[in-house]
Amino acid sequence: MARRPGFALGEGEVVLADVSAPLSTLIFPLLELIVITGIAWIAIGWMDVTPGVEPFVRNAVVLVWLLLALWRFGVPVVRSRRRRFLVTDHRILARGRSGGVDSIPHRQIHSVGREHGGITVAIYGYERPIHFEQVGKTRAVERVIGEQLAYRR
Repeated sequence: MARRPGFALGEGEVVLADVSAPLSTLIFPLLELIVITGIAWIAIGWMDVTPGVEPFVRNAVVLVWLLLALWRFGVPVVRSRRRRFLVTDHRILARGRSGGVDSIPHRQIHSVGREHGGITVAIYGYERPIHFEQVGKTRAVERVIGEQLAYRR
């Protein structure tokens, strides 16, 4: 298993599956955004009808709302979309939380399975299987990898 800087395909490699994290990983960030938006804009509405509240304070609340929305929703969206799991006819390429790319040739894979919304790959020479969490379309990805392993044997 080698770390590579990016998703550079080799000469003649064919992409069989290319998925990112499922949108269901964004449920809690979306709920947080709804709560943050509701509370912030209730406060802003109250400031609009209350005499004596400076526009600077209202604008500060809007800025705080914007920063919280970016931090609690924008950042998780970007992280979720950057997670990627790619299966080619020669290997598996996976980018996880840290941003590093794992490259696993099919000849090193013993078996593959689905577990808790992710893919578990057993590799020769490793005591435990490697679990890639939050992989989209796990059933189809498992089937594609299984077909490649059967083809290699």
